[in-house]
Amino acid sequence: MENKKNKNEPKTRAMALTIKAVVLNKNNEVLILKRAKNDLFNSGKYDLPGGHIEENESLKDSIIREIKEETGLDAVFGEIIDVVEFPKNSPLFKKEKRGIRCICYVSSDKVKLSSEHSKYEWVPINKVAEKFSQEDGFENEKRNTILKAQKYLEMKKAMDGWKRERADFENYKKRQAEDKKELIAFSNLNLILELLPVLDNFYASTQHIPENQKKEAWLVGIMHIQHQLEKVLKDNGAEQIVVKVGDKFNPEIHEAMDNQEAKDKKYQNKVKKVLQTGYKINGKVIRPARVIVE
Repeated sequence: MENKKNKNEPKTRAMALTIKAVVLNKNNEVLILKRAKNDLFNSGKYDLPGGHIEENESLKDSIIREIKEETGLDAVFGEIIDVVEFPKNSPLFKKEKRGIRCICYVSSDKVKLSSEHSKYEWVPINKVAEKFSQEDGFENEKRNTILKAQKYLEMKKAMDGWKRERADFENYKKRQAEDKKELIAFSNLNLILELLPVLDNFYASTQHIPENQKKEAWLVGIMHIQHQLEKVLKDNGAEQIVVKVGDKFNPEIHEAMDNQEAKDKKYQNKVKKVLQTGYKINGKVIRPARVIVE
């Protein structure tokens, strides 16, 4: 007579791959489960959420599914922290069994247990390893997983801190470079302010040259000196404030000169004429542009 297998007897597998997770909530607590008393194996022992990886199922999809089935929680897959191998003499597996161990994250701590487990606890990560027995092989493997998760998270925290410190240092160097550039520029401020009237005189002298004399050798020489002065100012960080007739008057960069006609009309918001070029260093005005407004 053919022997019929007990329908409750677990199906044997030639090779099995499982995945379990250290599930962390926003309070940095770990979720641990206690297996149901009627479980065929390891009943009443502490465990971590997880189970077998189904055929054609990814590691990520598998653990997210298992966590949902066992706890009702929606998890986010984090990092793989270990691969463990189990003895080949297990009654469930003809050949061998391996386990993937990972970290997952959840935003909620409201657990809805399945029939696989009888109890759950949220335990601070620095105390959760104490819940698992070192003498029991099943629980000790979970304890080792938790300890590796703690070590990984400590290393990750240290690495994140190092990255932040490095980023802060790079920003500090950039600020120092900008401050040094600004210091150099403003250290020459007095010299620049003394050169500006000289350049103003060049502009005043060359603005009214007759068209038929603009190619004269003496004028070419004067213009060359003018360009040299402009380059000296530019190399020391001074740049012209560009102002055009018709621009809106801006008291931050313009200095309005008296215009009795405009005062009588009470209408002073546009540049009518530029009397003197303004300059700035690193965005800071060292001399406003003198303008007549209308």
